[in-house]
Amino acid sequence: MKITGEIKISDNGFVFNSRTGDSFNLNPFGLELMKYIEAENDFDQIKAQILEKYDIDDLSFEKDFYDFCALLKHHQIISQDNPLDFK
Repeated sequence: MKITGEIKISDNGFVFNSRTGDSFNLNPFGLELMKYIEAENDFDQIKAQILEKYDIDDLSFEKDFYDFCALLKHHQIISQDNPLDFK
């Protein structure tokens, strides 16, 4: 999974897609996930870091992560169909 080249993300979570003209704001947790994705961490690395940092169980994280990835795909922020495929 990769963030498409047209996407710009500010340090405060403002996301702009120059191809579509769409923009929106991420909450701090969404911004943290985007930074992990941008750094090309794989799913297991992201999951381990989040589970260590926050009080959340495996299944809740996986569901929320898949939902977040579906939202990113819908808004053409990421270029991969499979949220587990980071290669």
